[in-house]
Amino acid sequence: FMISQFPDEWVFLAKRLHAEGLVESAESQDLYQGFMKGRLSQQIVVELRFWAAMRMQSVAKTVIGALQCGRALASLPKVREHYRQHPGKRVPEDHVEVILAHQTYGHVEGSEKNDEAVQLLLERYADDALYLVFDLKRGTSAELWAMAEAFLREKGGYGGGGFEQASVKCKWDKEIRGLRLLEVLPRQFPLRLGQGDYKTQGK
Repeated sequence: FMISQFPDEWVFLAKRLHAEGLVESAESQDLYQGFMKGRLSQQIVVELRFWAAMRMQSVAKTVIGALQCGRALASLPKVREHYRQHPGKRVPEDHVEVILAHQTYGHVEGSEKNDEAVQLLLERYADDALYLVFDLKRGTSAELWAMAEAFLREKGGYGGGGFEQASVKCKWDKEIRGLRLLEVLPRQFPLRLGQGDYKTQGK
């Protein structure tokens, strides 16, 4: 469907991928057939997913757009002057953070495909000030619980147990190729609002 809405841009995409040496043919029809028949590499599939995401109402498009705020601030003369005087600092974290709130990340009520899409987005923009915040509670994967408890033990003063839910802030770590926890805030009450299919995300 997206190709039918943006046929010229699909042609440009095929030519760009060919010019970058990622596909053998510059023909847009060959790219389409390769995708439909599952012959493309994972790297190319990722490129196609982002191409489509940028042409529809998607979380990825919103996040990528929000990240431009930090880049715009970094181009201001006063900001650039400040960082010339403080070369050890990074521009994004001091001026802007983009937080992606995904309440059901790693939870049985969530979707593995959605979780994978979030990880893909975090990995692609790991050098930007992009963070994930999710709810840790009953039903969240054992792996995430173990990461949170290990984080709290490392910070000191935590002996295990004692809370049933928490808010977790993390970022993609390029070295470990996974999430690195930055903050864990144990909570007494849930944050999720609504019931059934009427559940508000991002609150």
